[in-house]
Amino acid sequence: MKRKKPVNYHKKTWDVFSKWVRERDKKCVTCGARNTLQAGHFWHGVLDFDEMNINAQCSQCNKWKHGNLAVYSNYLIDKYGLKKFKELELRHYIAMKGEIRKQKDYEDLINKYGNTKEKNQ
Repeated sequence: MKRKKPVNYHKKTWDVFSKWVRERDKKCVTCGARNTLQAGHFWHGVLDFDEMNINAQCSQCNKWKHGNLAVYSNYLIDKYGLKKFKELELRHYIAMKGEIRKQKDYEDLINKYGNTKEKNQ
């Protein structure tokens, strides 16, 4: 009998959340391009499901310009204000100390962001 591969809840949740972000923003927040959209992190490695930290970016800005962070930070400050931007930075440092997600956390996120067409209309 073949053993089942364990479910990668982080990847499954990321796939749903990433799609939701791209449909929410519809264009690159750093250059305005509408093609090859990805879900780009401002803070990498943590805050993967933070709606403020993850925004649509074209592959050029996200991958080749490593997030185009100077423009990205200006976008975040313009959209949310400096106080919220500083709160995002604080969430990043807190998360760096070790956030461990449980299966239930991922399931809750999938339920929240899963039906993107219904929620974006």
